[in-house]
Amino acid sequence: MKLLARILFATYIATGLYAQAGVLDTGARETAETILRKFGREAVDETLEQITTRTETAVAKHGEECLPLLERAGPAGFRALEDAGEKAPQVIKLYARRPDEAIWIISEPKKLAIFIKHGEGAADALFKHPVIADELIDRYGGAAIGAINSINRQNAQRLAMLSADGSLDKLGRSGEVLSVVGKWGNDAMDFIWRNKGALTVATLLGTFLKDPEIYIKGGKQLVSSVATHTNWTLIICAVLFFLFLPFITKAIAAAITTAKAARTRRKQT
Repeated sequence: MKLLARILFATYIATGLYAQAGVLDTGARETAETILRKFGREAVDETLEQITTRTETAVAKHGEECLPLLERAGPAGFRALEDAGEKAPQVIKLYARRPDEAIWIISEPKKLAIFIKHGEGAADALFKHPVIADELIDRYGGAAIGAINSINRQNAQRLAMLSADGSLDKLGRSGEVLSVVGKWGNDAMDFIWRNKGALTVATLLGTFLKDPEIYIKGGKQLVSSVATHTNWTLIICAVLFFLFLPFITKAIAAAITTAKAARTRRKQT
């Protein structure tokens, strides 16, 4: 009886696995046929059997959830899953969440690399501000992602301009500035844009970064801080010096003339 039970159990398992393999084979082949039909032999550069094998391999690694992605993206889909490696499930999840935009990212190696490195936040930034996000994330890494996702198109363009002309790098604390933008959004970017000249002064930038909220919400003006950091005594002395310079010059000239006259009289006597 025990032997019979074992045989029946083994038969049951084998039958289940066979049925599952049959479904898998069918799904993989149907996906391969769709890919070949959609992209054509020249674009795919593989036979139906080869595409089926690649599809079966992908399903074995990532599950049947990858099939819609592969059907839609074709060769780019296979390449994206391979490039993503252990992060391939994130690519599949991104496609499930936003199919059209995901295909756009998957189809461009630079965008795909950014997504693989930085995750869904980077994808949202790429969706929200195309081209601008590519450059900023490539240049400043993860620090730019929160900033990009928190601002509108106009401020994203402003941020891109500050980066392009070197102003953001000149601040020397670009990561902290981007973090402020990420937290306070458009209000922060509006303030930074209005005060981009003043913020290049290290002391003023440090004051702003120490407590950005008070400036962003209008409780304190950055220009008033300029007065705090200005040596007015030195400025006043310089102004007075130049105002009285003509009188000083005349006095010196008169003194020289008087001295010369005195020397002349002494010689004559």
